[in-house]
Amino acid sequence: MKSNWIFYGLILLTIEKIVQHIFVTLAFFFNWKGIASTVVVSPTFLMISGAVIAILFMISLWGLIKKQGWTVNLLIALALIDMVGEFVAQGRIAINMNISFLVATLLLILSLVYRGQMRKS
Repeated sequence: MKSNWIFYGLILLTIEKIVQHIFVTLAFFFNWKGIASTVVVSPTFLMISGAVIAILFMISLWGLIKKQGWTVNLLIALALIDMVGEFVAQGRIAINMNISFLVATLLLILSLVYRGQMRKS
């Protein structure tokens, strides 16, 4: 019962990441508000990798709902990739903190806690 809020938090954060990556992928595809000019790496690379990450988040959501053991490790990896992706996209170490980075950090923390609870039970 104690870990229910963590489980549901992971589901909500995963859904947020799916929506975010779909939206950003579409933004690069249609170059909404000139987004392509705001990144230092190839916008095409970011668009394709964003779509792949969105699909992987969808798979992790399915795994969470089905209570698959491998899901938490996938979420940890995706959260780390998402965090590193912010540094890559912005092209510097001193990045602008944004909601995406904060959600990825929270997702990483909750995933680590959830994995620890799974190991105890």
